[in-house]
Amino acid sequence: MAVCFRGGYLCVKQGHSLPDSDRFLTNSFNCTRFIDYLLFWDKMRDRKTSGGVRRRRRRRQQRKRALRLAGSALLLCVMLTVSCAAFLHATGIGPDDTAGVEQESADTVQEDAAPAEEVAAPTEAEDTAAEPEYPTPDPDSVIYLTFDDGPSSTITGEILDVLEENCIQATFFIVDYSEDRLPLLERMIEDGDTVGIHALDHDYEACYSSEDAYLDGVETLREKLYQDTGYEAFCLRFPGGSSNTISANYNEGIMTRLTQRVSDLGMVYFDWNVDSEDASGNSVPDSTLVTNVTGELQKGRDNVVLMHDANSKKTTVQALQSIINYGRENGYTFKAIDRSTTPVHHRVGN
Repeated sequence: MAVCFRGGYLCVKQGHSLPDSDRFLTNSFNCTRFIDYLLFWDKMRDRKTSGGVRRRRRRRQQRKRALRLAGSALLLCVMLTVSCAAFLHATGIGPDDTAGVEQESADTVQEDAAPAEEVAAPTEAEDTAAEPEYPTPDPDSVIYLTFDDGPSSTITGEILDVLEENCIQATFFIVDYSEDRLPLLERMIEDGDTVGIHALDHDYEACYSSEDAYLDGVETLREKLYQDTGYEAFCLRFPGGSSNTISANYNEGIMTRLTQRVSDLGMVYFDWNVDSEDASGNSVPDSTLVTNVTGELQKGRDNVVLMHDANSKKTTVQALQSIINYGRENGYTFKAIDRSTTPVHHRVGN
């Protein structure tokens, strides 16, 4: 066997004789050259091994980067989901709404499959029952609902409830009130009702003892109302009306003088031309009150209706809705007295 290097390769040949020019090694060949060769290939193997390690390290780093990117994407999705949920909660939209939409879609499909007549008929009936049709109100036929003697602890609130339910305003001529009645006055004003003055004290002897006694009481109550609510009353109604004769028992001719002096306060007084007659007793049947009012209403004029606001006037509240219904059915317009309203005056009786 002979070993030689040729062109950088190790050649081993058996059964051949090799020329001297190839520097053959026999049993005592050139060890130094062979060791160099082994070192060379060992170095090459190390390079290959180092390159593999670097490649594996790069792959691990790439996998780490990929995992970090995937984690960031997942975190972003979670944040978007949370943000959407918060938005839907803030706007009142939730799973229940979605379910409602799906159910509504299903119901719509079912309704479409049903005969049209069966679906439309009850809906039309319900609408008719909920919103009765009234004729167009006549602006020249007006009803002014007015209430004297309040505010009362129970009846005033019930009157305001009926007015609010019907979206109409009225006028209240008040007497002196305690602190616990103030919220009722504030509600009147907030609802757009008119607040006028009746008297500081409804006692005839006290208020009609002299002109100054009555007018000073009016001014005191007017100022109290302004201080409590910021509302400035511009109208009043005399206890018993300007036609009352009971005042003559305490001061002869006082009503004639008072009607002339009201303007000194920058105010205007109102009587009435429709009387419910609820002052005739505390248990007048509500049907009687309705008949009294509707029987005196007239088209083409301002109808100022007299009623009373006192805890004993329960039937007045009971009659109120029927009076309103009658007015609407017959084309009347409901208003509260304002500064443009023409005053209704009686013939002065004293």
